[in-house]
Amino acid sequence: MYKYIVFLLQFLAYLSIIPMVLYAEWWHIVVSLVMYFLFQCFGMIMGYHRLLSHRSFNCPSWFEKLIVFFATFSLTGPAIDWVAIHRAHHQFSDTDKDPHSPDFLGTLRVQFLTMFTNIKIKFAGDLIKTPFYRFQRKHYATIIGTYGLLLFLIDPMAPIYAWLFPAAGVLTFGTMILSTSHRNYKPHNDFALALLTFGDGFHKNHHENPDNYRLHKWDVCGIIIERLFKNA
Repeated sequence: MYKYIVFLLQFLAYLSIIPMVLYAEWWHIVVSLVMYFLFQCFGMIMGYHRLLSHRSFNCPSWFEKLIVFFATFSLTGPAIDWVAIHRAHHQFSDTDKDPHSPDFLGTLRVQFLTMFTNIKIKFAGDLIKTPFYRFQRKHYATIIGTYGLLLFLIDPMAPIYAWLFPAAGVLTFGTMILSTSHRNYKPHNDFALALLTFGDGFHKNHHENPDNYRLHKWDVCGIIIERLFKNA
C-alpha cells in the first residue's frame, strides 16, 4: 500500500516546481537547495547507498540513524526495499534479471516506476534483522505523512520548498544514474550528473569497485566521508 502513497507523493513532488516558479522567494530556494543536499548527499548516497547497500564505511549508530532520517523523506521508499533492489541490481547488473536495467525495461519505466519492482527482500537480510529498519518499513507512510503535516503547521508553503521540491531533485537526478548512466548494457561515468548527485554519477567507477566510499577526486560525498571517518 505504501508504494501507491509514495507514487502519489512523487507525482506531487514533480508538480511542486509550479508553485516554486510562481510563488517561491529567494530564501525558499536556499532552503530547497540545503534540503536537496541533505536528502541526496547525506541521505541517499551516504546513507542508503554507500553505508547500507555496500557497507563501504563505518560510522556511529547515531550518525547512521541521522542520515537514514534524511533519506526517508526523499520519497525513494524504506531502506530495506531500496537496499534489496540495489543489491540485486549489482548482482545482475545489465542483464534481464537486473531490476532496473533501461536496456531491458526501458528508460521511462526505470526513471518513474522502479518502486513497483518485485522486491526480493532477502537481499537486505541484514537490515531485516534490525528493529530500526523494520519499524521504518512498517510505518514509512506514517513517518513521511507526519513530516509533511509538521511542515505545513510551520508554514503552509514549507511542504513544497522543504520537502517535495528537493525530493523531486533526488528522484530526478538520483534515478537518472539508473536510467541513463546504464546504457548499451554497461555503466558509464557522467560528469555533469556526478556533480548534481555529489559524486554518484561516477557510476562506472562505482561498479568496478562497489565497496569504495570515494569514487573520484570530485566525489563530494566521498570527500565528506573521508573527512568525517578517516578510518572508514
